[in-house]
Amino acid sequence: MLRLLGLVPLALLGISCKDKLPTTPTIVRGKIIDKNGDPLEGAGLRLSGVNLKGFSGYDTFSITTESDKNGMYELSQVAPQDTEQIDILPRTTDKVPLNIGIGDYVSYFLVEGNYEKITSPHFIPRSDWGKTITLNYQFRKR
Repeated sequence: MLRLLGLVPLALLGISCKDKLPTTPTIVRGKIIDKNGDPLEGAGLRLSGVNLKGFSGYDTFSITTESDKNGMYELSQVAPQDTEQIDILPRTTDKVPLNIGIGDYVSYFLVEGNYEKITSPHFIPRSDWGKTITLNYQFRKR
């Protein structure tokens, strides 16, 4: 019994040593271009944090932005302590509708010098939380 009681402080220490999240914001910035390589104004992106607990999890934060006339965008957020995952995903705007029908846009993500079609959210590695990272996109009209 005494041996078990000696393990209790170690167990409590393990519980309290959960990774602390950065107190500095995660900043995601970049440029969005069209299929000709020209800046695309009004393209939308959403950065969100998720806690995966429970049946379907829940958002810990969600912020959106649109690219400016130079195609530039920036999102900045300090991750709340219950955040387990951060992702970014293109979103539809009035100026740049995505995946709706004829004449809309399809989004691509720049990976190692090539644009790849986006089929799911891009997850920001935990090692990049609290840092500034650059992600560039291309939106192509169908």
